[in-house]
Amino acid sequence: MILAAAALSLSLHVQPAAIDMLDGTSIEVIAHNANARPVQVSFPSPNEYEIEILHGDDVIWTSLRPLPPGAHFPAHVRSLMPGPTVFTVYIWNGLSGDNTAPPPGQYTVRAHLLAGAKPEATATFRIINPAPVMAVAKLKEGDTVTLSGTLDASKSTLTDATGTIPLMKHLLTAPSTVAVRGFLTTAPGGVKTFYVQRWAPIAGATPTPKNSATPLSSPSPPVRRPL
Repeated sequence: MILAAAALSLSLHVQPAAIDMLDGTSIEVIAHNANARPVQVSFPSPNEYEIEILHGDDVIWTSLRPLPPGAHFPAHVRSLMPGPTVFTVYIWNGLSGDNTAPPPGQYTVRAHLLAGAKPEATATFRIINPAPVMAVAKLKEGDTVTLSGTLDASKSTLTDATGTIPLMKHLLTAPSTVAVRGFLTTAPGGVKTFYVQRWAPIAGATPTPKNSATPLSSPSPPVRRPL
């Protein structure tokens, strides 16, 4: 049978439910077939689903990528057995669609299938406040944490309201206000410094320079693992 509106529903599991800025979260999309036999779901294009991240009513990121202009693809069918089926697991890398770091707050994940009645599900997660710079000295070396603040002119020192810390890397293409994720380490000479694994402009804080569309030490693209 082809997809029936009442036969299929979705649910979402988002783990963890609270993350640091620039941290990732796993989004599991589960399809539920209420029938006693398999449901054949027909998809008109290669895109089978869309996952969106919303801040309030604003969509700040989507998993959906546009198809090539003028391209035509044959429909394909996916069979879903009775009961729950993990449809996909998607790892969101913590960046908005414009490569900025969303600020702390409550966010909504919304997913729907791109077939039939487009069943939909939502879940929420929270981005927590960055750690204060003064707290970094109390961490063990190697403990990963996110900071935010203002860079000096050399882009090698980060300052917030609680203190200043030198960075192991010069973030030459970064704006003045930035979020950084990394860990405390000891530089040559015994100086405690912060090793930056990732950085990004903070959404709404300052324009992104034209030459830094991809943040220094940016992560690999989000991983999609259809099951």
